[in-house]
Amino acid sequence: MENTDRVDAERKHLEGLLKDRISFFLLFAPVLVAASYNIHDLQIRAGVLATGTVVSFLLALAILRTHRFVQLALKDILQDEQHPYTKYWKAIRFPPNANRLLISIPFILSAMFAWLTAVAVCASGAS
Repeated sequence: MENTDRVDAERKHLEGLLKDRISFFLLFAPVLVAASYNIHDLQIRAGVLATGTVVSFLLALAILRTHRFVQLALKDILQDEQHPYTKYWKAIRFPPNANRLLISIPFILSAMFAWLTAVAVCASGAS
């Protein structure tokens, strides 16, 4: 039980970190898009989008890594049959853990930013 308490404390910390990173990303993404499209010089826009794409991808990797830590902690917690999470997990099978779906968003948006960067680079070369 003591081991589960230690894992549970770490899980709470990691879930808070995951929440903070996802929240930051969800603020970063629209600000990047809005800021880049308020820049009328296409070369500068392309540079801002390229930088934003790299930052977005790095944030996505940090989110994925933190998610994987949370999943490992939850796997340990599931070994304790008396832990509330174990009971809840067994009772609810669908939909699956929403974090698995949520962590794909930063990668999808990073791909979109890469595409917007390519469009901006092509547009700046055409003008």
